[in-house]
Amino acid sequence: MSDTFPSRPLPRDATAALAAAVPSPAFSAALMQYVRDAAEIANIGAFYVSDLRRPEPVLSIWAGDMSSYWFNRNARTILSHDSLKQDILRRIQSAPEQGLAIERWRPQPDDPRAPIYVRDEVIERITISSRTDNTGFLSFYLRGKEHGWMDEQEVNRLSAILPLAHELIGLRHRIIGSEAFHFSSQQRVSALKERQVGQFARLSDREAEVCDMLVQGISVAGTAVALGISDNSVRTLRKRAYTKLGANSAMQIAALVLNDLA
Repeated sequence: MSDTFPSRPLPRDATAALAAAVPSPAFSAALMQYVRDAAEIANIGAFYVSDLRRPEPVLSIWAGDMSSYWFNRNARTILSHDSLKQDILRRIQSAPEQGLAIERWRPQPDDPRAPIYVRDEVIERITISSRTDNTGFLSFYLRGKEHGWMDEQEVNRLSAILPLAHELIGLRHRIIGSEAFHFSSQQRVSALKERQVGQFARLSDREAEVCDMLVQGISVAGTAVALGISDNSVRTLRKRAYTKLGANSAMQIAALVLNDLA
């Protein structure tokens, strides 16, 4: 004997709905709305560092009023300025292990970021930094000039919800990978392998597929799910590809791809 009950919607509040959106393409927009329910924020983003022993921050996620073009252009400008890149790394490395460092910040006139903030009419930001083992990231939440300085109530509301937002950004990166590493169809290891370009010709089809996902920032677990293989198989394929390409990181493989397409 069995009973069938009427279907019903999932009982999700705003927080549960945001967590459910982590793997979806709509996550950035959902996170932006979640943050804006607490305070008027113009833009959100995060810099991710996959290995603090050889730190190279990348823009991991972004959303808000600023276009993707300007968001990425600003990120490249910031990361090309050594003192600004070091500032990101310092904030991440100073965060407590398994904890969060939260800071409210306003640009000073002599700060190299000041021209960017003035042009985009940003007057202040809140940053959250964290690190675990050898990885870390910094998420940031920018306030636009039109809404004035944040008042105490807004800061308190943001302080209550931003730690969760920060953790969900990190979870998305571990599942999906960084948007900053996504290449067009011609800028792929598998495309170079198919055209028998240089050392890419030595790769098997599966090794090339794994490399495509590696340079996109997709995790071992995410690659395994996408290709229908085990985590250990992904690790083995990565190791073989590294040997054949003479590389030891995703950044090195990405550099090889770009060099061969230049």
